[in-house]
Amino acid sequence: MSKTETPNDYNLLQSSIDKVIGKIGLQRTITLLNSFITNTSTTKNEQEKIKMVTGYLVNTAIRVYELSDDLFYTSNIRGYRDARMCCFHLLRKYTDDTFSKIGLSFRCSERSVIYGCNISEERLSMPKGNMPFVAKYNLLESKLIEFMGKLN
Repeated sequence: MSKTETPNDYNLLQSSIDKVIGKIGLQRTITLLNSFITNTSTTKNEQEKIKMVTGYLVNTAIRVYELSDDLFYTSNIRGYRDARMCCFHLLRKYTDDTFSKIGLSFRCSERSVIYGCNISEERLSMPKGNMPFVAKYNLLESKLIEFMGKLN
């Protein structure tokens, strides 16, 4: 158990697993978990998957943050910046893509991606002070994991 994990975290995890088993059954839960284990990250050799993941993440962020498609890549309004920063951080976390490649996908500099990842990390480390950001980030992450679990 790491320093940040508590026994209560494990109880919550077990309770969640029990609910999933109750809803879809033991065998399907095992299959689902195995699918997440093998499909929730991509490698640099899977560029087509990365493009699909990036497209899905952008569209989901636009819906979650209730943004305009046309302004997503260019607006400096906080909601747009926050949505992009979530995307940067999640793409780094799940695709192992470089900062510069993520920047190319988002029409911004490598420096902007690094900044966005660092800000996201800071906000996630202090969830009580950043509840709206963390809630939307967690929603995006869960939807992304679900999507990646379906990719084959």
